[in-house]
Amino acid sequence: MYSESTTPDSGRGPWARVLTAPQVRTLAAASVVGRMPFGMGGVALVIFVHVQTGSFGVAGVVTGFYALAFALAGPLLGRQVDRRGPIPVLAPAAAVCAVAFCAIVAIGNGGAPTVPLTLAAVVAGATVPPISGVVRGIWPALVPRRDLTHAYLLDSILIELVFVVGPLLTGLLSATVSPAAPLFVAAVFVVLGTAWFLLVPAVHAEEPAHPEHHTRAGALASPAIRFVIFLGLPIGASFGALDVALPAFGAAHGSTSLGGLFAAAISLGSMLGALIYGVVGARLGNLRQASLRLAALQPLVIAPLLLAPSSLALVFLALPAGSFAAPLITLRSRAAELTMPPGTGTETFTWALLAVMVGVSASAALAGPLVEAGGWRLGVVFAIAVPVAAFPAIYAGRRLLPTAHLQHM
Repeated sequence: MYSESTTPDSGRGPWARVLTAPQVRTLAAASVVGRMPFGMGGVALVIFVHVQTGSFGVAGVVTGFYALAFALAGPLLGRQVDRRGPIPVLAPAAAVCAVAFCAIVAIGNGGAPTVPLTLAAVVAGATVPPISGVVRGIWPALVPRRDLTHAYLLDSILIELVFVVGPLLTGLLSATVSPAAPLFVAAVFVVLGTAWFLLVPAVHAEEPAHPEHHTRAGALASPAIRFVIFLGLPIGASFGALDVALPAFGAAHGSTSLGGLFAAAISLGSMLGALIYGVVGARLGNLRQASLRLAALQPLVIAPLLLAPSSLALVFLALPAGSFAAPLITLRSRAAELTMPPGTGTETFTWALLAVMVGVSASAALAGPLVEAGGWRLGVVFAIAVPVAAFPAIYAGRRLLPTAHLQHM
């Protein structure tokens, strides 16, 4: 754990203190490279499988099982990291994941049926190293507690960067090299990125939790953690619905490919939201108050998308529409860090991230038929309706969230 006395206060702001703390820039760079397959995998699978089979249906099945395996196995891998340390878990997981990505290409090029492709995708998804959980669990060892909020904001920005660069790189490689190229590059990223990440001294020195902290329920033994996990579902649901609605808007205004530009604008808005929250976040109150206010803000910043008259207008409206995400995810991380059972850090943060991904997947599946039947605006309405419907439950469970002031934690 970082000691406040290890570094004198030079009067610099929290962003400067976080970015100049020892190991932070190396950790950030290594984690982005290691997490790049997380941003590439789904899109790369859809492109490659569709090219090989000619069917978006088969591509959807293979990609769906990849995502499902990732969601089911992620917390289990996180628990193993807590119990055994990162090196014995992440290193073999990365190796198996890379082999599985390459196997998908070999199986697809060999004309094999859907089942072998799906099984290889399941292996790839189940062995994606839970780097995000490790990163979020290790921040308290690198920065003082007063700067943890900004450290988590930085990590949210890094995740958004992965989701911007990953799909763009996948599309570029598919168009200029081959449909299989993104899967090979993802395999390289997962091996080299994980190896680099494990060489960061703070990660390398991470020790397993003491056996007395091992429980069958793990992180889920805490009601507060279960509530924090629930809070991720409406966040993901809005993104999942917009993932369907925005390409449909593009199709209605010239080209479905505009959906990529709109998605990038949403992610950029999330990054800007993180930077703004880092400056003015204290005005939203303590952790509990800020969480409620941002949850209430979420549907309000998305609603103006319904009024977009053109593609250019939608790009500008997408910036505030994404602004709630990184701050709200950061507050969940702070709540998790304060309430998680001892020895469950990686598992806890992996659960928190996967809850968002489950929200994305489920919402996209439900929004698809709505958009097909009624147009892109129904998808945006769904992105608004889910957080509105979830807010009463969030308000009812608010007492499970800590009340500490973020600048003093």
